[in-house]
Amino acid sequence: MSLETDFRHNCQVHGWNDPHQHGLVAVSTGVDSMVLLALFAQLPVDQRPQLTVVHVNHQLREQSRTEAAFLKEWCAQHQLPLVATVWPRDQQPTHGIEDAARQFRYQFFAEQLAAQDADWLATAHQADEQAETILFKLLRGGQLNQLTGMAASRPFHAGHLIRPLLPFSKATLRAYAKQQQIPWYEDATNRELTASRNRVRLQLLPAMRQENPQVDQHLLDYAEQLQAVLQVADQAVTDRLTQIVRQSDPVVVDMQAFLKQPAAQRQLLLTRLIKQCQPTLSTEASVLRACEQLLANAQHPTGTVDLGAGWSLVKKYGTFTFNQFENFQQKSKEVFSFMVVLNQWRTLGNGWQLGCFTTDSRDHLPASEVVALTADQFPLRVRSWQAADRLRLENGHHQAVRRALINAKVPREERAAVPVLVTAQDEVIAALGVKWAVQPQRAHTRNYHIKLKHE
Repeated sequence: MSLETDFRHNCQVHGWNDPHQHGLVAVSTGVDSMVLLALFAQLPVDQRPQLTVVHVNHQLREQSRTEAAFLKEWCAQHQLPLVATVWPRDQQPTHGIEDAARQFRYQFFAEQLAAQDADWLATAHQADEQAETILFKLLRGGQLNQLTGMAASRPFHAGHLIRPLLPFSKATLRAYAKQQQIPWYEDATNRELTASRNRVRLQLLPAMRQENPQVDQHLLDYAEQLQAVLQVADQAVTDRLTQIVRQSDPVVVDMQAFLKQPAAQRQLLLTRLIKQCQPTLSTEASVLRACEQLLANAQHPTGTVDLGAGWSLVKKYGTFTFNQFENFQQKSKEVFSFMVVLNQWRTLGNGWQLGCFTTDSRDHLPASEVVALTADQFPLRVRSWQAADRLRLENGHHQAVRRALINAKVPREERAAVPVLVTAQDEVIAALGVKWAVQPQRAHTRNYHIKLKHE
Protein backbone atom coordinates (compact mmCIF):
# COMPACT_ATOMS: atom_id res chain seq x y z
CA MET A 1 0.00 0.00 0.00
CA SER A 2 1.04 3.61 -0.52
CA LEU A 3 1.85 6.08 2.21
CA GLU A 4 -1.34 8.01 1.38
CA THR A 5 -3.43 4.86 1.91
CA ASP A 6 -1.67 3.94 5.15
CA PHE A 7 -1.99 7.50 6.43
CA ARG A 8 -5.69 7.59 5.56
CA HIS A 9 -6.23 4.30 7.37
CA ASN A 10 -4.37 5.56 10.46
CA CYS A 11 -6.56 8.66 10.53
CA GLN A 12 -9.69 6.51 10.25
CA VAL A 13 -8.59 4.28 13.14
CA HIS A 14 -8.08 7.29 15.41
CA GLY A 15 -10.99 9.41 14.16
CA TRP A 16 -8.82 12.17 12.69
CA ASN A 17 -10.61 12.15 9.35
CA ASP A 18 -13.74 14.00 10.47
CA PRO A 19 -14.52 16.97 8.19
CA HIS A 20 -16.45 18.58 11.05
CA GLN A 21 -13.29 18.80 13.14
CA HIS A 22 -10.84 21.70 13.07
CA GLY A 23 -7.19 20.76 13.37
CA LEU A 24 -3.94 22.69 13.72
CA VAL A 25 -0.89 21.31 11.90
CA ALA A 26 2.46 22.34 13.41
CA VAL A 27 4.93 22.87 10.57
CA SER A 28 8.63 23.67 10.93
CA THR A 29 9.33 23.29 7.14
CA GLY A 30 11.42 20.15 7.81
CA VAL A 31 10.71 17.07 5.70
CA ASP A 32 8.51 15.38 8.34
CA SER A 33 6.17 18.30 8.94
CA MET A 34 5.92 19.16 5.23
CA VAL A 35 4.93 15.57 4.44
CA LEU A 36 2.39 15.63 7.29
CA LEU A 37 0.86 18.80 5.90
CA ALA A 38 0.78 17.41 2.37
CA LEU A 39 -0.87 14.16 3.51
CA PHE A 40 -3.59 16.01 5.40
CA ALA A 41 -4.17 18.36 2.47
CA GLN A 42 -4.54 15.36 0.11
CA LEU A 43 -7.21 13.58 2.14
CA PRO A 44 -10.56 13.25 0.28
CA VAL A 45 -12.85 16.20 0.89
CA ASP A 46 -15.32 14.09 2.87
CA GLN A 47 -12.48 12.92 5.15
CA ARG A 48 -10.46 16.11 5.45
CA PRO A 49 -10.70 18.14 8.68
CA GLN A 50 -10.62 21.92 8.55
CA LEU A 51 -6.91 22.70 8.67
CA THR A 52 -4.88 25.64 9.94
CA VAL A 53 -1.09 25.67 9.76
CA VAL A 54 0.81 27.00 12.79
CA HIS A 55 4.48 27.96 12.64
CA VAL A 56 7.07 29.46 15.00
CA ASN A 57 10.13 31.34 13.77
CA HIS A 58 12.57 30.80 16.64
CA GLN A 59 15.21 33.13 15.10
CA LEU A 60 17.92 30.62 16.00
CA ARG A 61 19.21 30.12 12.45
CA GLU A 62 19.98 32.46 9.58
CA GLN A 63 17.52 30.71 7.26
CA SER A 64 14.58 30.95 9.70
CA ARG A 65 13.20 34.01 7.96
CA THR A 66 13.53 32.31 4.56
CA GLU A 67 11.66 29.25 5.84
CA ALA A 68 8.84 31.40 7.25
CA ALA A 69 8.46 33.20 3.90
CA PHE A 70 8.48 29.89 2.02
CA LEU A 71 5.75 28.41 4.23
CA LYS A 72 3.60 31.52 3.82
CA GLU A 73 3.81 31.18 0.04
CA TRP A 74 3.16 27.41 0.13
CA CYS A 75 0.03 27.83 2.25
CA ALA A 76 -1.25 30.61 0.00
CA GLN A 77 -0.79 28.39 -3.07
CA HIS A 78 -2.70 25.55 -1.41
CA GLN A 79 -5.35 27.83 0.10
CA LEU A 80 -4.55 26.88 3.68
CA PRO A 81 -4.74 29.42 6.52
CA LEU A 82 -1.46 30.05 8.31
CA VAL A 83 -0.83 31.58 11.74
CA ALA A 84 2.83 32.30 12.46
CA THR A 85 4.71 33.97 15.28
CA VAL A 86 8.28 34.95 16.15
CA TRP A 87 10.16 34.10 19.34
CA PRO A 88 11.61 37.45 20.50
CA ARG A 89 15.36 37.38 21.00
CA ASP A 90 15.08 39.14 24.35
CA GLN A 91 13.10 36.15 25.66
CA GLN A 92 15.77 33.63 24.71
CA PRO A 93 17.89 32.37 27.63
CA THR A 94 21.62 31.67 27.49
CA HIS A 95 21.17 28.18 28.94
CA GLY A 96 18.55 25.53 28.24
CA ILE A 97 17.51 27.20 25.02
CA GLU A 98 16.01 24.01 23.53
CA ASP A 99 13.63 23.58 26.46
CA ALA A 100 12.77 27.27 26.43
CA ALA A 101 12.07 27.16 22.68
CA ARG A 102 9.80 24.17 23.15
CA GLN A 103 7.91 25.90 25.96
CA PHE A 104 7.39 29.01 23.83
CA ARG A 105 6.30 26.89 20.85
CA TYR A 106 3.75 24.82 22.72
CA GLN A 107 2.41 27.83 24.58
CA PHE A 108 1.75 29.44 21.19
CA PHE A 109 0.08 26.23 19.98
CA ALA A 110 -2.12 26.14 23.09
CA GLU A 111 -3.15 29.75 22.59
CA GLN A 112 -4.08 29.04 18.97
CA LEU A 113 -6.01 25.92 19.95
CA ALA A 114 -8.17 28.07 22.21
CA ALA A 115 -8.36 31.10 19.92
CA GLN A 116 -9.53 29.04 16.95
CA ASP A 117 -11.65 26.60 18.97
CA ALA A 118 -9.70 23.77 17.34
CA ASP A 119 -10.08 20.10 18.28
CA TRP A 120 -6.47 19.01 18.01
CA LEU A 121 -2.89 19.93 17.24
CA ALA A 122 -0.96 17.57 14.93
CA THR A 123 2.83 17.26 15.18
CA ALA A 124 5.15 15.39 12.82
CA HIS A 125 6.85 12.97 15.23
CA GLN A 126 7.66 9.75 13.38
CA ALA A 127 8.84 6.18 14.14
CA ASP A 128 12.58 7.01 14.24
CA GLU A 129 11.90 9.71 16.82
CA GLN A 130 9.81 7.25 18.79
CA ALA A 131 12.79 4.89 19.04
CA GLU A 132 15.06 7.83 19.91
CA THR A 133 12.65 8.94 22.63
CA ILE A 134 12.53 5.50 24.24
CA LEU A 135 16.32 5.17 24.22
CA PHE A 136 16.78 8.77 25.40
CA LYS A 137 14.40 8.21 28.33
CA LEU A 138 16.23 5.00 29.20
CA LEU A 139 19.54 6.87 29.34
CA ARG A 140 18.24 9.78 31.40
CA GLY A 141 16.21 7.71 33.84
CA GLY A 142 12.74 8.43 35.17
CA GLN A 143 9.41 6.68 35.33
CA LEU A 144 8.80 3.30 33.72
CA ASN A 145 5.78 4.55 31.77
CA GLN A 146 8.07 6.98 29.91
CA LEU A 147 9.64 3.98 28.17
CA THR A 148 6.39 3.40 26.29
CA GLY A 149 7.34 6.38 24.14
CA MET A 150 5.05 9.05 22.75
CA ALA A 151 1.32 8.38 22.62
CA ALA A 152 -0.50 8.65 19.30
CA SER A 153 -2.89 11.05 21.05
CA ARG A 154 -2.91 12.75 24.43
CA PRO A 155 -4.90 15.56 26.07
CA PHE A 156 -3.53 19.00 25.28
CA HIS A 157 -5.20 21.97 26.97
CA ALA A 158 -8.79 22.09 25.70
CA GLY A 159 -8.16 19.56 22.92
CA HIS A 160 -5.67 16.86 22.00
CA LEU A 161 -2.14 16.60 20.65
CA ILE A 162 -1.99 13.96 17.92
CA ARG A 163 0.95 12.31 16.14
CA PRO A 164 -0.33 10.80 12.87
CA LEU A 165 3.16 9.88 11.55
CA LEU A 166 4.28 7.61 14.42
CA PRO A 167 3.77 4.42 12.33
CA PHE A 168 6.10 5.67 9.56
CA SER A 169 9.90 5.78 9.41
CA LYS A 170 11.99 8.79 8.47
CA ALA A 171 13.21 6.99 5.37
CA THR A 172 9.63 6.39 4.21
CA LEU A 173 8.70 10.04 4.67
CA ARG A 174 11.83 11.29 2.93
CA ALA A 175 11.30 8.92 -0.02
CA TYR A 176 7.70 10.08 -0.34
CA ALA A 177 8.76 13.76 -0.28
CA LYS A 178 11.25 13.16 -3.08
CA GLN A 179 8.73 11.16 -5.11
CA GLN A 180 6.01 13.81 -4.74
CA GLN A 181 8.50 16.70 -5.07
CA ILE A 182 7.46 18.17 -1.74
CA PRO A 183 9.91 20.95 -0.83
CA TRP A 184 11.47 21.12 2.61
CA TYR A 185 14.35 22.71 4.50
CA GLU A 186 17.09 20.92 6.42
CA ASP A 187 17.75 22.22 9.93
CA ALA A 188 21.54 22.37 10.25
CA THR A 189 21.32 22.32 14.04
CA ASN A 190 19.99 18.75 13.83
CA ARG A 191 23.53 17.70 12.86
CA GLU A 192 25.22 19.40 15.81
CA LEU A 193 26.38 17.13 18.63
CA THR A 194 25.91 19.67 21.43
CA ALA A 195 22.35 18.48 22.11
CA SER A 196 22.11 15.10 23.84
CA ARG A 197 19.18 13.99 21.69
CA ASN A 198 21.26 14.65 18.57
CA ARG A 199 24.01 12.45 19.97
CA VAL A 200 21.49 9.67 20.46
CA ARG A 201 20.25 10.17 16.89
CA LEU A 202 23.59 10.58 15.14
CA GLN A 203 25.95 8.42 17.18
CA LEU A 204 24.30 5.97 19.55
CA LEU A 205 21.45 4.63 17.43
CA PRO A 206 23.57 4.25 14.27
CA ALA A 207 26.09 2.21 16.29
CA MET A 208 23.29 0.03 17.63
CA ARG A 209 21.91 -0.46 14.12
CA GLN A 210 25.28 -1.79 13.04
CA GLU A 211 24.92 -4.48 15.70
CA ASN A 212 21.30 -5.15 14.74
CA PRO A 213 19.49 -3.33 11.91
CA GLN A 214 16.18 -4.17 13.60
CA VAL A 215 16.95 -2.33 16.83
CA ASP A 216 14.41 0.45 16.14
CA GLN A 217 11.60 -2.07 15.71
CA HIS A 218 12.70 -3.98 18.79
CA LEU A 219 12.53 -0.80 20.87
CA LEU A 220 9.03 -0.12 19.58
CA ASP A 221 7.97 -3.73 20.27
CA TYR A 222 9.25 -3.57 23.84
CA ALA A 223 7.40 -0.30 24.35
CA GLU A 224 4.17 -1.90 23.14
CA GLN A 225 4.62 -4.88 25.47
CA LEU A 226 5.39 -2.56 28.38
CA GLN A 227 2.25 -0.56 27.69
CA ALA A 228 0.15 -3.73 27.99
CA VAL A 229 1.82 -4.69 31.28
CA LEU A 230 1.36 -1.19 32.70
CA GLN A 231 -2.34 -1.29 31.88
CA VAL A 232 -2.69 -4.45 33.99
CA ALA A 233 -0.63 -2.90 36.80
CA ASP A 234 -2.70 0.27 36.65
CA GLN A 235 -5.90 -1.68 37.25
CA ALA A 236 -4.27 -3.53 40.16
CA VAL A 237 -3.29 -0.20 41.75
CA THR A 238 -6.85 1.06 41.36
CA ASP A 239 -8.16 -2.03 43.15
CA ARG A 240 -5.61 -1.73 45.97
CA LEU A 241 -6.36 1.98 46.53
CA THR A 242 -9.90 1.08 47.54
CA GLN A 243 -8.40 -0.89 50.45
CA ILE A 244 -6.20 1.88 51.88
CA VAL A 245 -8.02 5.15 51.11
CA ARG A 246 -10.37 6.18 53.91
CA GLN A 247 -11.69 9.30 52.21
CA SER A 248 -11.51 10.36 48.59
CA ASP A 249 -12.18 14.13 48.64
CA PRO A 250 -9.79 15.19 49.98
CA VAL A 251 -7.76 12.01 49.88
CA VAL A 252 -7.03 10.53 53.31
CA VAL A 253 -4.95 7.34 53.39
CA ASP A 254 -4.78 4.77 56.19
CA MET A 255 -1.06 4.75 56.95
CA GLN A 256 -0.83 1.29 58.51
CA ALA A 257 -2.82 -0.27 55.66
CA PHE A 258 -0.44 1.45 53.24
CA LEU A 259 2.70 0.25 55.06
CA LYS A 260 1.45 -3.36 55.00
CA GLN A 261 1.60 -3.37 51.20
CA PRO A 262 4.67 -4.91 49.49
CA ALA A 263 7.44 -2.37 48.80
CA ALA A 264 6.96 -2.38 45.01
CA GLN A 265 3.22 -1.79 45.41
CA ARG A 266 3.80 1.06 47.87
CA GLN A 267 5.81 2.88 45.19
CA LEU A 268 3.06 2.40 42.62
CA LEU A 269 0.40 3.55 45.09
CA LEU A 270 2.36 6.68 46.04
CA THR A 271 2.99 7.47 42.39
CA ARG A 272 -0.71 7.27 41.61
CA LEU A 273 -1.69 9.37 44.63
CA ILE A 274 0.87 12.08 43.84
CA LYS A 275 -0.10 12.23 40.16
CA GLN A 276 -3.75 12.59 41.19
CA CYS A 277 -2.77 15.79 43.02
CA GLN A 278 -0.94 17.25 40.03
CA PRO A 279 0.21 15.22 36.98
CA THR A 280 3.35 17.35 36.57
CA LEU A 281 4.68 16.58 40.07
CA SER A 282 7.84 14.50 40.16
CA THR A 283 7.61 10.87 41.31
CA GLU A 284 11.27 10.03 40.81
CA ALA A 285 12.86 7.52 43.18
CA SER A 286 14.22 10.13 45.61
CA VAL A 287 10.75 11.65 46.09
CA LEU A 288 9.11 8.29 46.74
CA ARG A 289 11.95 7.30 49.07
CA ALA A 290 11.52 10.47 51.15
CA CYS A 291 7.76 9.86 51.42
CA GLU A 292 8.21 6.24 52.52
CA GLN A 293 10.92 7.15 55.05
CA LEU A 294 8.62 9.69 56.69
CA LEU A 295 5.61 7.36 56.74
CA ALA A 296 7.61 4.45 58.18
CA ASN A 297 9.34 6.55 60.85
CA ALA A 298 7.53 5.79 64.12
CA GLN A 299 9.61 8.46 65.91
CA HIS A 300 7.89 11.20 63.90
CA PRO A 301 4.10 10.78 64.07
CA THR A 302 3.68 13.98 62.06
CA GLY A 303 5.65 15.59 59.26
CA THR A 304 5.64 16.72 55.65
CA VAL A 305 7.44 16.02 52.40
CA ASP A 306 7.47 18.82 49.84
CA LEU A 307 6.40 17.59 46.39
CA GLY A 308 6.83 20.89 44.53
CA ALA A 309 4.31 23.34 43.06
CA GLY A 310 3.02 24.06 46.56
CA TRP A 311 2.01 20.42 47.18
CA SER A 312 3.08 18.43 50.24
CA LEU A 313 2.49 14.96 51.59
CA VAL A 314 1.30 15.53 55.16
CA LYS A 315 1.58 12.81 57.81
CA LYS A 316 -0.76 13.07 60.79
CA TYR A 317 -0.48 10.16 63.19
CA GLY A 318 -2.43 7.24 61.64
CA THR A 319 -3.15 8.83 58.27
CA PHE A 320 -1.56 10.87 55.54
CA THR A 321 -3.00 13.24 52.99
CA PHE A 322 -1.90 15.76 50.38
CA ASN A 323 -2.22 19.53 50.79
CA GLN A 324 -1.47 22.42 48.47
CA PHE A 325 -0.17 25.66 49.96
CA GLU A 326 -0.49 28.87 47.95
CA ASN A 327 2.83 30.17 49.23
CA PHE A 328 5.48 29.46 51.80
CA GLN A 329 4.07 32.02 54.21
CA GLN A 330 1.19 29.61 54.84
CA LYS A 331 3.67 27.15 56.38
CA SER A 332 5.27 27.58 59.75
CA LYS A 333 9.00 28.22 59.89
CA GLU A 334 9.53 24.64 61.05
CA VAL A 335 8.00 23.33 57.82
CA PHE A 336 10.29 25.39 55.55
CA SER A 337 12.06 22.42 54.04
CA PHE A 338 11.61 20.93 50.61
CA MET A 339 13.24 18.45 48.31
CA VAL A 340 14.99 19.64 45.16
CA VAL A 341 13.69 17.86 42.06
CA LEU A 342 16.24 17.52 39.26
CA ASN A 343 15.74 19.55 36.09
CA GLN A 344 12.95 21.68 37.55
CA TRP A 345 12.87 25.25 38.83
CA ARG A 346 11.58 25.69 42.39
CA THR A 347 10.29 28.97 43.85
CA LEU A 348 12.02 30.08 47.05
CA GLY A 349 9.84 33.14 47.57
CA ASN A 350 10.41 36.88 47.12
CA GLY A 351 11.03 36.37 43.40
CA TRP A 352 13.88 33.85 43.80
CA GLN A 353 14.05 30.49 42.04
CA LEU A 354 16.42 27.55 42.42
CA GLY A 355 17.15 24.86 39.85
CA CYS A 356 19.42 21.83 39.85
CA PHE A 357 20.08 20.51 36.34
CA THR A 358 22.05 17.59 34.98
CA THR A 359 24.88 18.74 32.74
CA ASP A 360 28.08 17.53 31.11
CA SER A 361 31.42 18.83 29.93
CA ARG A 362 29.92 20.08 26.67
CA ASP A 363 27.92 22.76 28.45
CA HIS A 364 29.68 26.11 28.81
CA LEU A 365 28.74 27.13 32.34
CA PRO A 366 30.33 29.34 35.00
CA ALA A 367 32.53 27.23 37.28
CA SER A 368 30.78 28.75 40.29
CA GLU A 369 27.47 27.15 39.20
CA VAL A 370 28.76 23.61 38.58
CA VAL A 371 28.98 21.19 41.51
CA ALA A 372 30.30 17.61 41.39
CA LEU A 373 28.09 15.32 43.49
CA THR A 374 27.77 11.59 44.05
CA ALA A 375 24.52 9.63 43.75
CA ASP A 376 24.32 9.00 47.50
CA GLN A 377 24.24 12.76 48.17
CA PHE A 378 20.75 12.92 46.65
CA PRO A 379 18.04 13.94 47.22
CA LEU A 380 19.12 17.51 47.88
CA ARG A 381 16.97 19.64 50.19
CA VAL A 382 16.49 23.33 50.90
CA ARG A 383 15.76 24.25 54.51
CA SER A 384 16.20 27.04 57.03
CA TRP A 385 19.76 27.20 58.34
CA GLN A 386 20.54 25.93 61.81
CA ALA A 387 23.09 26.98 64.43
CA ALA A 388 25.22 23.87 63.83
CA ASP A 389 25.43 24.31 60.05
CA ARG A 390 28.95 24.60 58.60
CA LEU A 391 30.37 25.38 55.14
CA ARG A 392 33.47 23.49 54.01
CA LEU A 393 36.32 25.80 52.97
CA GLU A 394 39.02 25.26 50.34
CA ASN A 395 41.64 24.42 53.00
CA GLY A 396 39.44 21.67 54.42
CA HIS A 397 38.37 23.69 57.45
CA HIS A 398 34.77 24.74 58.06
CA GLN A 399 33.00 28.03 58.65
CA ALA A 400 29.72 28.47 60.47
CA VAL A 401 26.88 29.57 58.24
CA ARG A 402 26.14 32.26 60.83
CA ARG A 403 29.69 33.65 60.42
CA ALA A 404 29.37 33.53 56.61
CA LEU A 405 26.19 35.62 56.82
CA ILE A 406 27.88 38.15 59.09
CA ASN A 407 30.96 38.38 56.84
CA ALA A 408 28.69 38.89 53.81
CA LYS A 409 27.06 41.78 55.70
CA VAL A 410 23.59 40.27 55.53
CA PRO A 411 21.42 42.48 57.78
CA ARG A 412 20.61 40.86 61.11
CA GLU A 413 16.85 40.94 60.47
CA GLU A 414 17.32 39.10 57.14
CA ARG A 415 19.69 36.36 58.26
CA ALA A 416 17.02 33.96 59.52
CA ALA A 417 15.37 33.97 56.08
CA VAL A 418 18.50 32.75 54.22
CA PRO A 419 17.94 29.10 53.23
CA VAL A 420 20.66 26.49 52.88
CA LEU A 421 21.02 23.74 50.29
CA VAL A 422 21.97 20.41 51.88
CA THR A 423 22.70 16.84 50.78
CA ALA A 424 20.86 13.69 51.87
CA GLN A 425 23.44 13.50 54.70
CA ASP A 426 22.51 17.08 55.74
CA GLU A 427 25.89 18.43 54.61
CA VAL A 428 25.57 22.10 53.63
CA ILE A 429 26.38 22.79 49.97
CA ALA A 430 25.51 26.48 50.04
CA ALA A 431 23.97 29.29 52.00
CA LEU A 432 21.87 30.29 49.01
CA GLY A 433 22.71 33.66 47.58
CA VAL A 434 25.56 34.13 50.06
CA LYS A 435 28.31 31.49 49.91
CA TRP A 436 29.07 28.05 48.44
CA ALA A 437 30.88 25.28 50.25
CA VAL A 438 33.93 23.71 48.59
CA GLN A 439 33.19 20.11 47.75
CA PRO A 440 35.97 17.60 48.57
CA GLN A 441 37.33 15.32 45.84
CA ARG A 442 35.17 12.21 45.53
CA ALA A 443 35.11 9.24 43.18
CA HIS A 444 32.17 8.57 40.86
CA THR A 445 30.82 12.11 40.81
CA ARG A 446 28.66 13.78 38.18
CA ASN A 447 28.42 17.47 37.39
CA TYR A 448 25.22 19.35 38.22
CA HIS A 449 24.31 22.91 37.28
CA ILE A 450 22.86 24.59 40.37
CA LYS A 451 21.40 27.95 39.48
CA LEU A 452 19.85 30.65 41.66
CA LYS A 453 17.99 33.38 39.80
CA HIS A 454 15.70 36.29 40.54
CA GLU A 455 12.64 36.88 38.38
